[in-house]
Amino acid sequence: MKYKPNAYLVKENSTVYSVKVTIPPYMRSLFGNRTAFMRTTGTADIREARIIRDKVMHEFFAIRDRLKPKPQRNSVDRVLVELRSINQHVSQNDGIDFATARVCPSLVQLRDEFIVQHSDRRKLSTLSKYIKAVEVFTAHFRRKDFQLQEINRTMVTDWLDSAKQEKTSQTLANYLGCLSQLVALAQNRYHDAPKENVFAGHKLDVRHDRESYEPFSGDELAKVYAVLDEEMKAVAMVGMYSGMRLNEICSLQISNIKTVEGVWCFEVTEGKTRNAARLVPIHSRLTTLVKDLIQNNHNGFLFYHASITERADGKRSTWHTQRFTRAKRKALGEKGTERKVFHSLRGMFISQLDRGGVPEDRIALIVGHERGKTESFRTYSQGASMKELADYVDIVSHSI
Repeated sequence: MKYKPNAYLVKENSTVYSVKVTIPPYMRSLFGNRTAFMRTTGTADIREARIIRDKVMHEFFAIRDRLKPKPQRNSVDRVLVELRSINQHVSQNDGIDFATARVCPSLVQLRDEFIVQHSDRRKLSTLSKYIKAVEVFTAHFRRKDFQLQEINRTMVTDWLDSAKQEKTSQTLANYLGCLSQLVALAQNRYHDAPKENVFAGHKLDVRHDRESYEPFSGDELAKVYAVLDEEMKAVAMVGMYSGMRLNEICSLQISNIKTVEGVWCFEVTEGKTRNAARLVPIHSRLTTLVKDLIQNNHNGFLFYHASITERADGKRSTWHTQRFTRAKRKALGEKGTERKVFHSLRGMFISQLDRGGVPEDRIALIVGHERGKTESFRTYSQGASMKELADYVDIVSHSI
């Protein structure tokens, strides 16, 4: 198999190379449910490491190819099977009005139908969330697909109870929202769709998750920062001085560095909410760092591990989330730090702006929150100048 010369080779707090590869979901049970497989090569010589890497990856790929689920029929095959099924049904039921005889599609087919319908109105990253939601739900039951009539409310609550151990309530609520929309689509279009939407009406404590972040003290942040590797230190610095969400930072490419009204900015093109798209002035403390990141970019991405992370939901921050959490636990321990996470940096950034007297609607512009409740703010106001916002951003200061 062909791949880049140094692919799957990493140095993590060591002088020797290790082989590291992400484990697909369908293989994780064989590896203790870990998400990555990593073994040392025992050598600091890149040439020797490549030879060992090739042998390890050959065996890994052989196992992966044997276990990889067979691809589902493509859309053409599904159409042909569906037409043949309907034709057979017509032959057996002569005289029936078949204007409404089409059967309700399966969950995966509904997902595909939804994506086709909305492909010109919704972003790919948004549509990918529907793919992820279906994937996570079906994987829990080790199934490739379900007919909607097979899914009952008890199955959904069982899945939620299990997923709560690894996913936040907000993430699960997002999954439920996607799955509920797919069932709603079926109810609107197909006569034999289930009458009950089993994905609707589940009460998740989303508000608790949203309010669960605690700020780091200055000493705590310094201790965590000290044990981060170089890439994570750069990511953390951008987080501290921009207030950007972790995935917004990890998604940055050279093309997202803009000069607007003479001010150097990060351009966030999309994100968690419709207000996420924005321009964030680059703090003067970050100028040198950003120049270095641009010069040493990775296929256009500012951060290496973001450039090699590919997920169905479009997130680039998986590796960085795990690295920050491990560093925090190493520096501060686990007890009493559960609510201190990377997102805490965003809250600390906002708090500094607030204490510095920055108007609320200006803070909203910088961090991507909803800006004002009145029609004048939401529709007619063109917002602040970049120079004004840059001055506000430079208020933020850390001892690191």
